Amino acid sequence: MKKIILTTATILAGLTIAGCADNTVASSTAGKISQDELYEAMKTNVGSSTLQQLIIKDVLTEKYGETITDKKVNDEYTTQEESYGGSDAFKNVLASSGFTDASYKDTIRLNLLIEEAVKGNSEFTDKEVKAAYDAFTPPMTVSHILVEDEAKAKELITELNDGADFATLAKENSTDTNTAEKGGELTFSTGEMVPEFEEAANKLEEGKMTTEPVKSEYGYHIIKMDKKSEKGSLEEERKTIEEQLLQDKLADSAAVQSILSKIMQDANVVINDSDLSTAMDSYLKKADTSAKESEKTEPAADSESAK
Repeated sequence: MKKIILTTATILAGLTIAGCADNTVASSTAGKISQDELYEAMKTNVGSSTLQQLIIKDVLTEKYGETITDKKVNDEYTTQEESYGGSDAFKNVLASSGFTDASYKDTIRLNLLIEEAVKGNSEFTDKEVKAAYDAFTPPMTVSHILVEDEAKAKELITELNDGADFATLAKENSTDTNTAEKGGELTFSTGEMVPEFEEAANKLEEGKMTTEPVKSEYGYHIIKMDKKSEKGSLEEERKTIEEQLLQDKLADSAAVQSILSKIMQDANVVINDSDLSTAMDSYLKKADTSAKESEKTEPAADSESAK
């Protein structure tokens, strides 16, 4: 089962205040709620985080908006929709997480903008690429069955050893709904699977199957190696390796924060609402170099006076 990597950048649905001519957004027998009241309440609860995300989105759109097109956003949405088994299943997942189609596409757009920003501000040294290449495993295709119970996994292994069809048992038993209908088939490369799964798969030769259930946080796996690719030379694999390094960097919140901070500091961000003035502090605060310079010079002065 593939690891689900959650991005640190999650954009909230846009705050649309649908006011009337008299500035009232809601009313009851208890009275009216005005736009100003609603704004102040929302500002108190989610104002800083929402403003931060809107500023980041605007700044990154100015820099990378021509690259991150509506088509790219829609293509990514479709890819995720298919991975969840289709439109109906995906809409249920979004609804349970508080998203609409539009708000989730906003999330996708921001994530793609951040990815483009990190990509545009990352250079990997030959040493980094070589180290990643040495640890790299080319994409491999396996079939697997995931069940919750170890006893059930052992029972299925016995059936497979007796000649049962792997794909049929996967469709009938696997709790991994993303792969069950495909007979349990999936293709992955280094770092895309939970460690226990990847380690067990790497030990298998083509056509061979795990003889014991492989336990992970998701349950118990039975894994069959379908196709193992040969590892190419460093130059042949370089593009793949650099993409892997980029994905690793995107999963590193500190690295992403550092890159976004530099971009935000160059964007001349001004916040006019004093109540929200600290919304971008985590991105706009610069290191106090004066203290560091003082630390460098003061010891020398002390040593002179000591003489």
